[in-house]
Amino acid sequence: MNTIMRKRALAARDAHLALLDLKKLIDEATRKIHAAELEAVHLAISAGPRGDISSSLQDVLERLGSANFEATLERVRECLQLALS
Repeated sequence: MNTIMRKRALAARDAHLALLDLKKLIDEATRKIHAAELEAVHLAISAGPRGDISSSLQDVLERLGSANFEATLERVRECLQLALS
């Protein structure tokens, strides 16, 4: 295997691993939003005490804006750029 292709293959592998990390973050956010959605429907149709889903939504918003999310996304971009070079 030549050196350039080895470098590109490793960068593509790193991009794949970074995307898997990003997928975990997105999957977790998706589960939380779905739970908040179901809770909102329940609250909308129930006659009982009122609740609030704001904290769940805020948590997801903060996670998607977190340094960890941004760093993972940036790592994906960097690895892809390296694989293309």
